[in-house]
Amino acid sequence: MVEQSLRSMSSTGRKPIAFLFPAFPVLHQTFVLWEVLALRQLGVPIALYSLKLPSTRSQQPEGAALAREVTYLPRTLSWPVLWANLSTFTRHPGRYLGTVVGLVREWWRDRHAKGLWRDKSAPRDAVMSMLTFRDRVQVITNQHPVMYLLRSLWLVLPAVYLGCELQRAGIDRLHAHWASYPTTVALVIRWIFGIPFSFTAHAYDIYLVPQLLSAKVRAAECVVTCANVNARYLGQLGGAATHGRIIVNYHGVNLERFRPRASVPHEEIPSIVTCGRLQLYKGHHILLQACARLKQPVRCIVIGEGPQRDNLEELARSLGIGDRVEFSGPLPQTEVARLYSQATLFVLASIVIESTGRRDVIPNVLAEAMAMQVPVVATSISGIGELVTDGVSGRLVPPNDPATLARVLDELLGDPSQRQRLALGGYRKVTAEFDRSVNIRALADLFLGRTSDDASAHASRRAAS
Repeated sequence: MVEQSLRSMSSTGRKPIAFLFPAFPVLHQTFVLWEVLALRQLGVPIALYSLKLPSTRSQQPEGAALAREVTYLPRTLSWPVLWANLSTFTRHPGRYLGTVVGLVREWWRDRHAKGLWRDKSAPRDAVMSMLTFRDRVQVITNQHPVMYLLRSLWLVLPAVYLGCELQRAGIDRLHAHWASYPTTVALVIRWIFGIPFSFTAHAYDIYLVPQLLSAKVRAAECVVTCANVNARYLGQLGGAATHGRIIVNYHGVNLERFRPRASVPHEEIPSIVTCGRLQLYKGHHILLQACARLKQPVRCIVIGEGPQRDNLEELARSLGIGDRVEFSGPLPQTEVARLYSQATLFVLASIVIESTGRRDVIPNVLAEAMAMQVPVVATSISGIGELVTDGVSGRLVPPNDPATLARVLDELLGDPSQRQRLALGGYRKVTAEFDRSVNIRALADLFLGRTSDDASAHASRRAAS
């Protein structure tokens, strides 16, 4: 592990920044993969660490190549981890015990923060019964305050191991992706080893797992997030001390890979494409219900894989549209772009699952379709309005409303001129604010500690909006 990090340092002349992930690389989190690759191309030296192995072997080709250099932490009760903790406790008992006390103290403070500890008497939303067993376990372990505290204390063990390894590698900066458990590890390392950290907050990690989040925001050098709605929420948690340290940086789209399509398809049966992990919060079940209500038959192509696939296939059959719904499974982005190019509409019917906090913020798949000049329909939740302006760059509908979604889809399917206008508006929006090559330069400047007038001004303008 140490030798790998030192090779990263010697090849760039800079000390690498340790990037820590819960699991890496993950097929449905391609935006993180592209970020790492692009930052490296811009001269940011990155040493990759992951708390665990990915749960599936399917990868983008670039991800499979990158996986070979990821350092995966050993099992928590393995001898290397236990020895690192024993030796660290022996050398720095005050810091070690102070960190444990600090986690408990911050956890206790959060119980008084409005909205962080859910009222157990609060009604659960209707989709709770549709959750998989794994999702229900996650609700218990992540949202129950005591379970979350125990999990956080358990993370002290791997955090100490990683802190020892970073010190041996001469790495003095850590960046965690996801504000949940990886950033808990980063916080522990900061308190015990003094290694400064930053983190990127995405979606479920700040709404599903809010405990300890205010402490993380206050302790981090900076916080990067992908939407203004996230930044406002994090700013409220962190208070005035976080002013200027929460950076909005849209993930953006690779405009070379997702180019405007050469022509608009003319098919007897129009096609609706959606893309995203097959989980409830993506709202695929709402889209299928809407498709069954349409005045004309359509082909519906669902790109992705996940725990809800069997339920969705059964739903399509029960609605009488099973023969017109295609579940493609996970696909590389080249194939995803090909299917986008053939779509009449791209639709993402995302919902917010209050009982788990699961939600989309600004789904990258929407921006990808817009970059290819495919008209999009999405729901008016979270930060989607930062990308899609209703009637200008796409259409927005209320979540959990298949009837309204069907009405808007029927309207668009019968109005080619509106589809063309929205497609052009969506393309203009993406090229103006979601160009990955521009946004990633602003992020690289942040990590390299330098300023770039164009990129910084672009990022600042969006963060202030």
